[in-house]
Amino acid sequence: MLGQVFQPILEQMSNISSRDSGVLNNTGFVVASVYTPIDEDTAYDAVTSNPVLNKSFIIGDYTFVAFGTRSMFDYIVYTKGTDRDAHYFCSMLAVSLSNIQLHCGNKYDKTNYIKNVLLGNVLPGDVDLRSDELQIDADIPRIVYIVQTDGTNDLPVQHLLQNMFPDQNFVLAMDNENIVIIKALTEPYTKEHLKKTAQSIVEMINSELMTTVYVGMGTPTDVINDISRSYSEALLALEIGRVFDSDKYILSYDTLGIGRLIYQLPSKLCELFLDEIFKKESINVLDDETLQTIHKFFENNLNVSETSRQLFVHRNTLVYRLDKIERLTGLDLRKFDDAVVFKVAVLVNKYLNSNPSKF
Repeated sequence: MLGQVFQPILEQMSNISSRDSGVLNNTGFVVASVYTPIDEDTAYDAVTSNPVLNKSFIIGDYTFVAFGTRSMFDYIVYTKGTDRDAHYFCSMLAVSLSNIQLHCGNKYDKTNYIKNVLLGNVLPGDVDLRSDELQIDADIPRIVYIVQTDGTNDLPVQHLLQNMFPDQNFVLAMDNENIVIIKALTEPYTKEHLKKTAQSIVEMINSELMTTVYVGMGTPTDVINDISRSYSEALLALEIGRVFDSDKYILSYDTLGIGRLIYQLPSKLCELFLDEIFKKESINVLDDETLQTIHKFFENNLNVSETSRQLFVHRNTLVYRLDKIERLTGLDLRKFDDAVVFKVAVLVNKYLNSNPSKF
């Protein structure tokens, strides 16, 4: 954001005046500041006061001047104080930062525009027109990846990704945890190629920054107007995948499987399903060893001999465990129908344990 450019200017200007000062965007968010930031209520009052461009106004203990490149304001400079010196200092800051915006704004306008397209805030009829103005090719295939961090190391991750994806690609931070990559695709491309790109992202960040990230993948788009769909798919892939496939770091929308269906169900309906299936005991009575046995049994397509070999247990021991599961749950996992029901129940239980808020 332009706030990263405004910040050094503010710090240099603070040598002239030791007043609290900063810059608000048109939503009232502080994008740059020195000393003590303005309080949220005053910031909100400033952006909702219909400010006139380049004309100072006072709210509370602060002087403000709005500036922008169009008829509507983009930013508001503020400084603490209401005297003549505060007015002059604030006006001087506005002129300086307005010139910075004029010379650097094109790059950041592209970022803001792409972010608004992702969020569906641009009318479909305006997409091609605005893309032409910003010299963005609207008619090349693209795919959206979302790189999810823990929020503590997102800036180095963003810089690394910007070096990995230059030219016609876009890398932008949506919040403290999610960094979006909009990758331009060249024909021909395959699902394997797209997955390898996601794999390279995980491996590069892990090796360079020693940070673990999750990558959500949407599906490819043909025009820029559809990247909001790919973005929503990538978000859903992360949200659902981290519930049902918590051991995976690459989560693709088109491989969510039955988890996508379960995730649409109300919590109450899922609870009723578990109560109906497990009439004897709750699924939660099964310990980790038993669950690991079940997982390996399913992985080997209900093959008792192969499962016992991979678990390094005697065949009779595995049979005993399966009999124990049948006694507890009433489901014989050696039967296909019971195995399917149990598999679905495990996924439903994972969903409920993720604390869904849907009813």
